[in-house]
Amino acid sequence: MAQPEKVGHGPEHVEDAKSIEKGAPPAYSNLTALAHAAATEKAYTPFQAVQVYWQATLWCLFMCMGALLWGYDSQVGGGLLSVPSFRRDFGFQSGGQGDYILTAQWQSAFNSVSSVGGMFGGLSLGYVSDKLGRRGAVAVCCIVSITGIFIQFFTYPHRNAQLVIGKLINGFSLGMYVSGASSYCAEVSPLALRGITTSSVNLWIVLGQLMSNGVIEGTGNWTSAYAYRLPFALQWIFPVLLLIGLPFAPESPWWLVRKGRKDDARNILVRLSNGTSNVDLQLQQIQDTIALEDSFAANSTYADCFRGVNGRRTMIACMVFVLQQAAGVVFVLGYSTYFFELAGFADNNAFRLGVGVTGIGVAGNLINFYTVNKVGRRSMFNWTMFASTIVLFLIGFLAIPSNNQSAKWAMASFTIIYNFIYQLGLGPLGYVIFAEVSSAKLRSKTVGIGILVNSLCGMVMNIVIPYLVTPNEANLGGKVGFIFGGLCAIGTLWGYLYIPETKNRTVDELDTMFERRIPPRKFGSYTIVEEDMSTEEVASS
Repeated sequence: MAQPEKVGHGPEHVEDAKSIEKGAPPAYSNLTALAHAAATEKAYTPFQAVQVYWQATLWCLFMCMGALLWGYDSQVGGGLLSVPSFRRDFGFQSGGQGDYILTAQWQSAFNSVSSVGGMFGGLSLGYVSDKLGRRGAVAVCCIVSITGIFIQFFTYPHRNAQLVIGKLINGFSLGMYVSGASSYCAEVSPLALRGITTSSVNLWIVLGQLMSNGVIEGTGNWTSAYAYRLPFALQWIFPVLLLIGLPFAPESPWWLVRKGRKDDARNILVRLSNGTSNVDLQLQQIQDTIALEDSFAANSTYADCFRGVNGRRTMIACMVFVLQQAAGVVFVLGYSTYFFELAGFADNNAFRLGVGVTGIGVAGNLINFYTVNKVGRRSMFNWTMFASTIVLFLIGFLAIPSNNQSAKWAMASFTIIYNFIYQLGLGPLGYVIFAEVSSAKLRSKTVGIGILVNSLCGMVMNIVIPYLVTPNEANLGGKVGFIFGGLCAIGTLWGYLYIPETKNRTVDELDTMFERRIPPRKFGSYTIVEEDMSTEEVASS
């Protein structure tokens, strides 16, 4: 394959050095070299990039495998509550002879404790990843995960607290898995594949949910303890596979350069492209981008994530997950089986349809691999947010006639439509945007904070929504669509005002645009100046 051509100079916007705020650190001087490297990266199409960087693509998909456990755990927790043998071994018999019941406090504990662990796991990723590298952080995840699964598997009946501890420990690893996968993909992938690999984090999550639903359906009617122990044990497969593959996985070249291991970084770059790309230019781009970021801020602590321009970047990284929850994903997808039962389907068929809804989500994720580069992050996120608003209001209106069977059928249908829309845009793009808007220096910390917010919002929704939906509480049922429809409408406006277009932008370009405070809606059309700005020019300004 011929090497992509470099583009020449010819900026459309001229950024005067005098526009830099007084008191700001000196700007990095070699913008032209960065522009040349960016032009080389942008010359690849996704198909060409896969041909050249096929090893990088496969390793990114491999490192995302841990995200499958996030999706699996989120589904298996609620699914086991419907398994009779689980309720028997961890609940009590109502009236001494009725069905077995799991108390509300234990239900809440089993459903939310993984999210608590995920918050601390995501937050700790920045420290662990910066110390041990991206591979080292995943290795820690695997060991912690294996330990948490071990505790769950060997929990004997009525030792509920032990099961909670096991889920808490495993949840810690899940938060690190998702954060680490996003950081790794953003740093190892070439520009043309960055959106695809980072959005594949969400695909693995949905595949985990699909796998969980299938396992629970297959073992749920068993009368032995293995009806719930086997779903726990199957989780061991994935951390073991990761541990086997980690010694062969390439480390992030960005991390290696920051640690002063430039020769190792160069070897990794040669390996990732099979020696067919301009490795010297790529290495120089990484070094120059790091120098550029160092000129903006000397430190890289968690506190720096909330200062100045980085505070704005962290806000966006967190808000994409807040908006996911505001879009009602826990409400619609968590109660899809309930809507199918309302429509008149038998319990078994309703559960199978719930599995089908997850399958529709997988299809939406796969289509996103095309639209993430073709349409862009900002446009797809905002349009799917708007479409979700419409669907949520329709579910709310259809819930008003309580005994209309046609309306119940329509509500069930809209859960399928909603999941396709969500997984086409909001779901995967959250993981793309929060990994891309963070600076390379603070990426592991920023994505960890994003996962903390994601876990916190998910936990809150899992606690609040049952009180809104269940008959003996607010009993709103599908009318909750009005609440989330309103929140989604507000989120659509926020997304238009604050979410930037990061498609086809290199790390240094995003750094420059954020530092120049370019309005988010102009990120897609803004042209970075391809000129040298000497330190003397900046100083004299």
